[in-house]
Amino acid sequence: MMTWAGRGFDGPRPGMSVAIAADRIVRIGEPIDVLALRGPATEVIDLRGGLLLPGFRDAHLHPMMGAIDLVECRLSGPPGPVGYQSQVRAYAVAHPGRPFIRGSGWLYAAFPKEGPSRNLLDAVVPDRPVFLKAIDGHSGWVNTAALRLAGITRDTPEPVGGSIQRDPETGEPTGFLREWPAMGMVTSQLPKPGLDEYLEGARMFLAQAARFGITAVHDAMGKPPFLATWERLDQLGELTLHVTASQFGNPELGPEHIEELLEIRRTWKSPLRRIGPAKISLDGVVEGRTALLLEPYADAPETCGEAMWDASDVKRLVSGLDAAGFQTHFHAVGDAAVRLALDALEAARAANGARDARHMIAHADLVDERDLARFAALGVIANLQPAWYYRDSNYEGVALPCLGRVRAERQFALRALRDAGAPLAFSSDWPFGGDMLTFNPLDGIETAITRRGIGRQTDEPFVPEQAVDLETMLDGFTRGAAFADFDDEAGVIAEGKRADLAVLDRDLFAVPAERIHEARCLLTVAAGRITWRGAAL
Repeated sequence: MMTWAGRGFDGPRPGMSVAIAADRIVRIGEPIDVLALRGPATEVIDLRGGLLLPGFRDAHLHPMMGAIDLVECRLSGPPGPVGYQSQVRAYAVAHPGRPFIRGSGWLYAAFPKEGPSRNLLDAVVPDRPVFLKAIDGHSGWVNTAALRLAGITRDTPEPVGGSIQRDPETGEPTGFLREWPAMGMVTSQLPKPGLDEYLEGARMFLAQAARFGITAVHDAMGKPPFLATWERLDQLGELTLHVTASQFGNPELGPEHIEELLEIRRTWKSPLRRIGPAKISLDGVVEGRTALLLEPYADAPETCGEAMWDASDVKRLVSGLDAAGFQTHFHAVGDAAVRLALDALEAARAANGARDARHMIAHADLVDERDLARFAALGVIANLQPAWYYRDSNYEGVALPCLGRVRAERQFALRALRDAGAPLAFSSDWPFGGDMLTFNPLDGIETAITRRGIGRQTDEPFVPEQAVDLETMLDGFTRGAAFADFDDEAGVIAEGKRADLAVLDRDLFAVPAERIHEARCLLTVAAGRITWRGAAL
């Protein structure tokens, strides 16, 4: 049993104490009453005026993809071809025995509309394949050796749901691949990371998550190797947070596909991990002009984006999943993709009746005003990434030309969704994002309040009327995210609930919003276990 005393949010009042036994909160009350429960093994920790919160949660990220990024070629710093070339060259020199180079992190704004060129990579690594994901994970930059390995030539047909950028004069592939059907032509030819690599990166991720006060995550891409890594960490006693994972749903498959998903959900579980929703990706991203829009792109009027699946197939699968008791987790960036998700869920409710389904739409960067109220009406959770809600380097050069100013400024309408009654859960989508890759919840909280990037206080805020308050943000990173994961045992500080807690070194309600990111986590407790403890405590 352990006892805390300090200021609390969504639970104990300032000066009250919390007692924990095993993985549960067993008492909240005045210090004299709580301390009466002490036993010989009890540790008492004075929070010294810190802020006690429910443990932070990330409702949509890609930990294992990020784990591999941590041990591969990670591009960073100011965007630019020369800087990227330098980093790739340095990585190649440091790893001369690797038969290929894989990495991520480049920004669209570093290149013209046509995207990056293979020639830039050929100049620094001409002798082995190079594959680099964009910062959002929806585009790839490859060299000539990688194109040759994949057999991609001027005669290669466009993959369904993806695109191979070609030189307008010669028809030759330029080295810019949009979306995973095209990127997969290269990655399918590269050796997959092994369990040891995943474990190495995952341990780094878990350590950082604990330092951020994170006690639960939702792995938005529960592929077999990712699930195997989580399971191995669990077996080794190294899994220091709760994991809910989504598994992919394929709208083109029949009822047997749902049975397969159900079987995985039945078998992959323990007290620390479980399979949750079936995930359906409906579109791509605005930067690659693959987000599905209701109206054509401003600078590419011949297209409204890329539909991943036929709408009738999506509706059939969603109704089948809903009938089988599955929660559905959509990737939908564009307003047409969001509408398709809502239409499919509305059809499922009409067919199966209403229930506590907690279906969710991740991203929802662009929502048509006519669809805002449908989230609340259908009980659909808006799973949002608030750390993106500022004018990043892609805005002027990419988002604005793609969408035009009116639509560009309708992105990230957080306040409108909240005021329309949409249930909210917050997340990071790490290792994908804007100029700064982060899964620290404090960065997302500050950005949503200020509508400016971290450390960019002099920038013009992005559509400041869509800002929200601190309580909304804390709720979305705690209770709201737990609700989205059907984890009704956590997300709040209350007697009988699981002891998932975070302690910050300052009261966020008493500091300027632009300094929220400076706060540090002093203590993290996941299921009653201390996973991070700063020197001050």
